[in-house]
Amino acid sequence: MSMWNEDSTNYSFKNKLLVDINMTPFVDVCLVLLIIFMVTAPFAVTGVDVKLPKSQAKSLSLNQESIILSVTKNGSFFLGKKEYTSKNLVEALQELSKNKQESTLFIRADESVPYKFVMQGMESAQIAGINRIGMIGEKKTTHP
Repeated sequence: MSMWNEDSTNYSFKNKLLVDINMTPFVDVCLVLLIIFMVTAPFAVTGVDVKLPKSQAKSLSLNQESIILSVTKNGSFFLGKKEYTSKNLVEALQELSKNKQESTLFIRADESVPYKFVMQGMESAQIAGINRIGMIGEKKTTHP
């Protein structure tokens, strides 16, 4: 049995092809990817490698409005992966917080960083108009 219509000169199919896209697998993949990103996003604190001190303090939630300042053990300041000196840190913090109603700064300081560098970061934040400052540490594990 031929698929071509032998009676006519134009070629037409006896059975029409079904041209339809099934969207269900596409939606399933999108939802799985969305769930993966939602689960992994809180763990994706970007920036420089800092060995955080351990603490048993209550966890605070970071949101999109939060600014994270990393302080390395040699006293370098980082916002994200960009390095700042103590002189230009105030301007960078002002720029990050200018369009936000109430900015919160979280400081990620290496456990061996001298305290004066942490104080310089806090002072720069206050000069920049950021009054809510928190510290980030790792959860201390207790062994029985």
